Amino acid sequence: MKRQIKSPVISLIKSRIKNHMKRQTDKQPEVPAVSRTFRHKDAGSFRGSITVFLSLSCILFLALICAVTESARIQGAKAQSANITGMGTFSLLSEFETKLLEKYEIFSLDGASGGSFRVQTLNSRFEEFITQNANPKDGLLKSLAFDPWNLEVESTEITGYALLTDNKGEAFYQQAVSYMKSNIGVIALEELLNLANSVDEIEEKQDAYETDQNNSEEQLSDLEDERQERMEELESEMPDAGDDAAVLAETTGNPLTEIAKLRKKSTLEIVTWDKTISAKNVTRSSLPSKSSLQKGSLKIESEHSGLISDVLFREYLARYFGNYLSESTDAGLDYHLEYILGGKLSDEKNLQYVVNRLLLIREGMNYSCCAGSTVMNTQAGTLATTLTGFLGIPALTAATKHAILLAWAYGESLVDVRVLLDGGKVPLKKEEGSWSLTLENLGRVTEVLQSGAKDKEEGLSYQDYLRILLNMGSLQNQKMRALDLVQMLMRLEEGMSDFQVQNCIVAVTTRVTYQCNPVFLGLPEAIMGLTGTNVTFTQTASMAYQAETG
Repeated sequence: MKRQIKSPVISLIKSRIKNHMKRQTDKQPEVPAVSRTFRHKDAGSFRGSITVFLSLSCILFLALICAVTESARIQGAKAQSANITGMGTFSLLSEFETKLLEKYEIFSLDGASGGSFRVQTLNSRFEEFITQNANPKDGLLKSLAFDPWNLEVESTEITGYALLTDNKGEAFYQQAVSYMKSNIGVIALEELLNLANSVDEIEEKQDAYETDQNNSEEQLSDLEDERQERMEELESEMPDAGDDAAVLAETTGNPLTEIAKLRKKSTLEIVTWDKTISAKNVTRSSLPSKSSLQKGSLKIESEHSGLISDVLFREYLARYFGNYLSESTDAGLDYHLEYILGGKLSDEKNLQYVVNRLLLIREGMNYSCCAGSTVMNTQAGTLATTLTGFLGIPALTAATKHAILLAWAYGESLVDVRVLLDGGKVPLKKEEGSWSLTLENLGRVTEVLQSGAKDKEEGLSYQDYLRILLNMGSLQNQKMRALDLVQMLMRLEEGMSDFQVQNCIVAVTTRVTYQCNPVFLGLPEAIMGLTGTNVTFTQTASMAYQAETG
C-alpha cells in the first residue's frame, strides 16, 4: 500500500523558496542575458539566485541518498531476517531434554512437554523467539532505541520435523554412533572389531555342531534295533551277558545317560543354580517397538553406516544398559541387554533366550576343540569301545564315540555358561588344558556345576559374550528395543512419568514471513515523487541435532 508523506519541513522550504524568488523578480531590473553573463561588478545582485539553485541541488542529492540508503536498508533487513529466523530455530532446539542428555548422551526436544504432542504449541514458542529478536524496541528501552530494520513478523510456521523413533530409530542410532566415535579409543575399537569379526566363525561352528548332533541322533536311532537284536542274541547264548553289560556300564560310567537327563531339564535352572531370577515383566502396549507410532515429515540423513558404526552402536548399548549381573532398577525390566537381544516381555524369558544362545555358542566352539583333538578323540573312542565293543557292531561303536564327543562338548558348555552367569570368564577358543570337565567326571557334571566361577579369570566375561550376541542380532530390532528401555527408564525420573520417545524431536524446518516498513523514503517521496511501500519477504531455516563426524 502506498504511503503519501506530508512533511511540514518540506512544505516550509517550498514556501520560502517561492516567496524569495518572487521578491527577487520584483526587485531586479530587466538586464539582457549577455550583460548578465559578463558583468562581474554587478554579480552580487544575482547572489540569491545561486543560493536557491544550490539549495534545490542539495535537496535533490539528499533525496537520492535517502532512496539509495533505503534500498541498502531493505537488503540489510533481509539478511537480518535470515539471522533472526536461524536464531529462533536454534533457540527452539536449545530447549532440549537435559535429563535425556545426561543419562544417554542424546539430544532431543520433548514435543509434548508434559502434555500431548502438538506442533501448534511448538510454533507458539518459536514465534516468541522470533518476535523478541525482530522487535528489539519492545521493553524498557523502547523510547530510546532506534531499529534501522523496522521489521514486523507477519507469520511463523514449523514446516517439518523429525522424531527420534522415525525410520526404526535411525536418529537415535546416528547420535549414539557420533558420541561413541568421539569418546572411544583406537585400541578399544580394535578389540570390539575382533569380537565382531569372530561372529562368522562362531556361526559356522554352531551350524556344524547342530548338524553333527542331528546326524548322531539319527545314527544311534537307526542302530538301536540292531543293538537290541545283538543283546538278545548274547543273552540267549550267555544268560548272564545282559547283567554283565549292565555292571560294566555302571562301573565304567556312561556319560550319555547323565547328559540325556540334563538335556530334558531347563537350561536356565541348571546354569543359574540357586540364584533368584527377576520376575519383572512389562505390558506390550507400554513399548514403543510394539506400538503404532506417529511419524515426522523430515528424512534423517544417515551420516554413519557400515561395520564400524554398527559395532560402535552396539558398544553404546553395552555401556549404557545393564544386564543380569547389574543392579536392579525400581521399575520396568532389570535385564536390559537381555531384553534388547530377546525382545520378550519378562526378565525370565529374556534371560532364558540369552542363556540358550550362549550355550549354543559354547557348544559349537567346544565341539570344534574336542573333535579336532587327537587326545580327546582317543579317550572318547576308548570309552565307546568299552561301552559297546562287546556287541561286535563297529558302526555302533563309531556312533557312540561321536555321541560322547557331542555330550562332552555339551557338558563343558553348561559349565561355561554357569561360570559366565556367576561373574567368571571363559575363553572363546579353548585348548585341551583349559577344559573344566574331564571325560571321567562328565557323568558327574551336576557336581561340577555347583562350583560356579571359582578361579575362572581368563577369557571373555558375560558382558563380552553379550557383545558377541549383539553383533549376531538384528540391528533394526536393537534400535527400537533400546528406545523401549530409554522410555521405560526415563519415566523413573522426577516429573517424567509421561515421557514418550515418539514425542522427541531431533530436527525441524521453519518458515517466517516478515514485513519491512520504510524508514528513509519521506524526503524522496516529497521531492522526487517516490512512493514508500511495505516490503514483504519470507525466510526459511532448518536445524538438526547432529554431532560432528570424525
